[in-house]
Amino acid sequence: MFLPRRFLSVSLLSVLVMVGLVGIERSLFGVRYFSERMPEIEPYNLWHAWVSLSLSLAAIQGFTRDASWLGAPALRMASRRELWICIAMPVFAAAAALLFSVDAAIFSALAREDNIFEWLSALLIFASSVFFALAAMGQLRAARGEADRVAWLAAGAAASFSLVLFIVGMEEISWMQRVFGISTPDALLGLNKQQELNLHNISTGFTELLYYTGSFVLLTLAPFVWLYLRKGFALGRFEAFTPSVLVLAASAPMAAFNSDNWSMLPTQMMVMMTIIILLVIADLALRGGLWREFTVLTAGAILIVAIQELFVLQAQELVRIWDPTEYKELFIAVGLAIYGYETWSRLRSLAPATELLVGRRSTAG
Repeated sequence: MFLPRRFLSVSLLSVLVMVGLVGIERSLFGVRYFSERMPEIEPYNLWHAWVSLSLSLAAIQGFTRDASWLGAPALRMASRRELWICIAMPVFAAAAALLFSVDAAIFSALAREDNIFEWLSALLIFASSVFFALAAMGQLRAARGEADRVAWLAAGAAASFSLVLFIVGMEEISWMQRVFGISTPDALLGLNKQQELNLHNISTGFTELLYYTGSFVLLTLAPFVWLYLRKGFALGRFEAFTPSVLVLAASAPMAAFNSDNWSMLPTQMMVMMTIIILLVIADLALRGGLWREFTVLTAGAILIVAIQELFVLQAQELVRIWDPTEYKELFIAVGLAIYGYETWSRLRSLAPATELLVGRRSTAG
């Protein structure tokens, strides 16, 4: 059985280090570690970033060494459409960063509630939910035709994804509270940070960290891990649920849009691991002679460094310190939409073979 011992060891060490950092900042600086605050460039902050970088490098290197016995992963050539998607998202990220540099007020206005990016994020998440719902219905039909337990499990997994994504999308737009003019219940007024009809603003710091960490695991870490493991493991129907490198590359700019939560170890590690992962995959592309892919991935990694540096060094120019995270959520939504479409498309491609098999059985009967 494959067990990434080095990666798990570094993960445990990261948790212990974070516990230590919580204690240090509470006792020495009197601040809550998991809180929104202005990023600073002081000796302690630089040391904190160095710790994050060291742990991130150790985690990725540990995993690649853990998976080395499976052989070097093979990276396929991207189609023209995939390549354009991978180019468009960093270009959009660069445009957003440039907008902030030119006019922070417009950058903030576009990130406000009920504005274009919030609704676009919600619509993309709803689209992903619909794709998973369609996948679930297709697997239910396959399960009834074949009496296949695996198809039933796949249907359950797709339905679960669909439900979770629907809830996330509704939370994004506060369950359409402002659209229908619904008043916030009294029970939420004193608990909700923005006095909205949603749950994620009751404990904003924790829920944001949970959402961003889950998005990183699903959209960045999982595609990277599966790139190494796909040779050694056959998941059958469930392989349709493994996110691709396209999902990783398209959503990667989400790592660059941090300001209020930059001071936390998980945030810094997610940024740095994303950059390292992009460079590792770029190296694989270079070794395989995939120059276009190498260029796009390398440029994406460099761009993330530049944009994140901008939001750290120029944080005082932000109208709202959390404005960059609204753009971050848009890139997460793009990744989820692509992931939902890919999963539905892969499971749908199994349908003809399934129907043929059922036809053969009925003929034989």
